[in-house]
Amino acid sequence: MKAYGENWFVSWHNFEAMQPPQSKPFIIHDVTLRDGEQQAGILFSMDEKVEIAKALAGLGVDRIEAGMVAVSEEDRLTIRKIVDLGLPSEIWTIGRSTIADMDQAVASGVAGTGIIILANEQYCRVFRWTPEQAIELAIRSAERARQGGLKTTLLIADSSRMSAELLRQIVTAATESGLYDAVALMDTFGALNPEGTFHLVEMVRSMTSLTVELHPHNDFGFGTINAISGLHAGAGVIHTSMLGLGERVGNTPLEELAVAAPLLYGYRHRLDLPRLAAAAELVQRHSRMPVSANKPIIGSSYNQIESGTVATEYSRLSKAGEDVQWLFPFDPQMIGRGKVELVTGKGSGLANIDAILEKTNHRLADEEKRQLLDRAKAESIRLHRVLTDAEVVALIA
Repeated sequence: MKAYGENWFVSWHNFEAMQPPQSKPFIIHDVTLRDGEQQAGILFSMDEKVEIAKALAGLGVDRIEAGMVAVSEEDRLTIRKIVDLGLPSEIWTIGRSTIADMDQAVASGVAGTGIIILANEQYCRVFRWTPEQAIELAIRSAERARQGGLKTTLLIADSSRMSAELLRQIVTAATESGLYDAVALMDTFGALNPEGTFHLVEMVRSMTSLTVELHPHNDFGFGTINAISGLHAGAGVIHTSMLGLGERVGNTPLEELAVAAPLLYGYRHRLDLPRLAAAAELVQRHSRMPVSANKPIIGSSYNQIESGTVATEYSRLSKAGEDVQWLFPFDPQMIGRGKVELVTGKGSGLANIDAILEKTNHRLADEEKRQLLDRAKAESIRLHRVLTDAEVVALIA
């Protein structure tokens, strides 16, 4: 792995620190259509879910969690409709540790199902059962799912706050049953830091030969780095959600992991990155959730340059045929974003003005350009934002 590529330029220190550098592949299990919809205020229609599923599959997501079979008849019909599309991604669902949920999962035609086990002290008090009873329900449910030909992952709810003894009891039972392909460590309440994530995944990997999956939440803004820490510890599957949508403040953002894991650490995935921005924009539109302009990877300001100094650097580099990633960690076009755009605001310089004049086929003398820049800065201050090209052109008069 290196720090410079056709579309990116990151720090060589990243790879000096890794001995040896990472190059392992990992699987992305996306939960946008299930956990993403659990964020307060988000509701996808059947048609919107189908459209999002197509976009995720086109992006190259390995597994798409299309919904939870127990939620409603509409959800079950939607899952079935997505399955019938014959997408290249595996379609999964999740269910409770009940025979009824597993029967519905099998009937939906999915490739696999997550089976939720609620076995920590708090869950046992709420549902009035013992850990042993919860384990027995999960084993019986897996048996039914296996009879229906499904792949199975045991979703260990709140495993990040569970005692090591109880976690070992659950993981050992799942392993010895021969009915599970994987165990998923669910940081249900976003309680992990990166070091804790590494310790948890490494500890569970020492308990089982099953694949270890990781389901991070983003309550402290650690969703992406916890996912990467899980990869460091040997997790083979990471659960993500586009835009980081999910319960409370959400899950590991798919777009962040998709770019950070390979560029900063050398991990490999199957995603077709030039399709990333379009998929993110689709989810944003259907979720009706505003995305901050400075959101990592897909924020609208990523490919905009207002600063006069940086605009001058970019302009001179471009005219000299230099690579634009010198001014970025990665070229925005690498993920399907538009080209770099020079915009005009309070901090702009003549390079910004020149770019707009060239784009709009206007010619001004040097003094007129300086006067236009002064007027544009004043207008930007008045409006508390950058100006559109049309607004700058209107100031010429």
